[in-house]
Amino acid sequence: MSERIAALTLNHIGDVVFVEPALTALRAGHPTARLVVITSPEGQAVLACNPAVDEVWVRQRDGWSWCQLARRLRRYMPTVAVSFSPSSLGLALCAFLSGAPRRIGFAFRPGLPLLFTAALPLDPQRHVVEDYLALVETAGGKPVRQQPRLFVTAEERSHAYQRLQQLGWDGTTPLLGCHPFSSVASKEWSTDNFATLLRRLSGALGVQPVIFGSDAERHRAERLAHQVQGIVAAGALALREFIAAVTWCSGFIGGDSGPVHIAAALGVPTVALFGPTDPIRTGPLGSQVTVVRSPTGDMRDIPLEAVWAAAKTLGTKVGAGQCPSRSSS
Repeated sequence: MSERIAALTLNHIGDVVFVEPALTALRAGHPTARLVVITSPEGQAVLACNPAVDEVWVRQRDGWSWCQLARRLRRYMPTVAVSFSPSSLGLALCAFLSGAPRRIGFAFRPGLPLLFTAALPLDPQRHVVEDYLALVETAGGKPVRQQPRLFVTAEERSHAYQRLQQLGWDGTTPLLGCHPFSSVASKEWSTDNFATLLRRLSGALGVQPVIFGSDAERHRAERLAHQVQGIVAAGALALREFIAAVTWCSGFIGGDSGPVHIAAALGVPTVALFGPTDPIRTGPLGSQVTVVRSPTGDMRDIPLEAVWAAAKTLGTKVGAGQCPSRSSS
């Protein structure tokens, strides 16, 4: 019987980005297996076009979806089920109910190890990507790299170029992507600081800021863009459009949120601002990533000059992203 792997991932964008190297490791260790990933709608967008993944199943956030997922997994009959969530009882139960003879997860929450055939501890002293790679090594995965990668098609990049032009880009001025918002207020740096920083960067580097965000953040993005003569993309792009649009940026700056992790995974020079969370554990990875962390854990204590020193080294190359391209077929 051919191998069938079920990878059950977390919901948040950054978490799914961090799982990507582990999926690549699973593919390297099981080149002929069928690899199905179960994730959120946002996770589906993040993993689109990934060559390691055969199929993505979207799990909605409601109780009924757990029952549907368990039944679907049972019909799939995986030979290996891997749960990347340290604490989700739902994902652990789905792995157990799938009937997979090998079920692998984390021994973090009391009782969860009983649902797995192998349960690994988390190591808080290392990056979560390393935890995920250790998990799939137990499942026969072969780690290839630690840095996450995202994939876009040439058609997606072309469409994003046109969308950015519709939003006000001239198509030639280097774009500086910025996502200054967060769903967690304690992770946000001052908007006034961002305005000062973006004005200085525009003058020094000749870049045009483009403010990304959700539809709920659009009004705040408009106010910031007005102060810095920037482009408002908040609320205007679907997630796949946003991912493709970031590949046209010469640099990216933002707080500890999904967009910063996406930019880093696309190979765009990135400056990430961290406060209450530990970048050693959950910071963006990449050779072109600079993390500026608050000395106190409070975002208000990140000095403007420290961010300026990091951000002024961002490039001015249009389309600086180094993401591997995929055909649309």
